[in-house]
Amino acid sequence: MTQPLYFRKELGKLVPADDTAQAALAKIKLGADVQLEIKRPRNIAHHRKFWALANLVADNQEHYETAEQVVAALKAATGHCDWLPMRDKKHMVAIPRSIAFHKMDQGEFAAFYDKCIDVVASHFLPGVDSAALRDEVEEFLR
Repeated sequence: MTQPLYFRKELGKLVPADDTAQAALAKIKLGADVQLEIKRPRNIAHHRKFWALANLVADNQEHYETAEQVVAALKAATGHCDWLPMRDKKHMVAIPRSIAFHKMDQGEFAAFYDKCIDVVASHFLPGVDSAALRDEVEEFLR
């Protein structure tokens, strides 16, 4: 697997963000076409915020015992799962997909987190406003 290269956007152009990216760019001839896959690296603070949300839910309801159970339920409730039929072909089981850093870039994770906030406010902790929930998660992290 090729190591990812990091660039920073500055005034309508991408510039190398580190020595590795600078060295790779130096090997490309002037005028040569290259193919890029644009991904925003995951923000660890946002990941911690997600786990703070899961812990907050686990602590404030009686259905799920752990943050891990909350995360599995959130993945199913937001559609971040695969549904497989049981042997009886009448029931389906949700198999949660990964939210690992190499599986989701920051844009995908931000959209997933926003869906989780909405699901928690509407189904897991009904009556809690989404904005108030976001504030509570921020407070939980302090």
